[in-house]
Amino acid sequence: MKKIISFEKKLEFPSMVGEITSISLDHTLEFKSPTLIEGAFLITGSYKLTEASCIEDNFNFKIPTEIMLTENIDVSTGKITVDDFFYEIEDDENLVCHIDVLVEGLEEVFIEEPPLEEVERPVEEIRECDGDQNKEIEIPHREEELKEELEEELEEEIEELVEEQQSLFSNLKDDEDTFTTYSIYIIRQDETIQTVLEKYKITKEALEEYNDLSNIVEGSKVIIPVNDK
Repeated sequence: MKKIISFEKKLEFPSMVGEITSISLDHTLEFKSPTLIEGAFLITGSYKLTEASCIEDNFNFKIPTEIMLTENIDVSTGKITVDDFFYEIEDDENLVCHIDVLVEGLEEVFIEEPPLEEVERPVEEIRECDGDQNKEIEIPHREEELKEELEEELEEEIEELVEEQQSLFSNLKDDEDTFTTYSIYIIRQDETIQTVLEKYKITKEALEEYNDLSNIVEGSKVIIPVNDK
């Protein structure tokens, strides 16, 4: 890569400048990084106040300079030189210097490595903003955990259902009876024990043999003995 960077530097003299009798340019520019050059231009020489004057004064200027490159340069091959330099006197007091800097070097080439195959991770990392700070939260994979929770809940429901059925049929008689078939009826809204008696055409006494009728509310389950005749 070759790149020319141009500069225009104005040097202010403490007195009138009639003629530049000698001038030289040097520099201390060097690579600080693949994209940064820093240093200074060193401009020295002598001048006369007027062209007819026999007295010469010396001048010495140090101009700090920074160059930012758009390409990454391999520093080991980088080279910085002054390609061109000329000047002109402005307003009899200022010296305007024009400097072209040539930057040469090989561009750095970045080879991206192929991404590693993703493997299943035991945790997922989530980064959330907490004010001006970032904190990481680890959230475990919940697939197996949720499966176990569902199985436990299902077992509990089955146990409750079995216990409920055992409780409902605990009042059934073991001795011989004219009733051999039983139904379970769920009390609906606005229904009463009288509604059940009329619907199944049984007496309250027969119903009390299998149920505690003192606490029957909406949603209660009632065992109905059905005459097998």
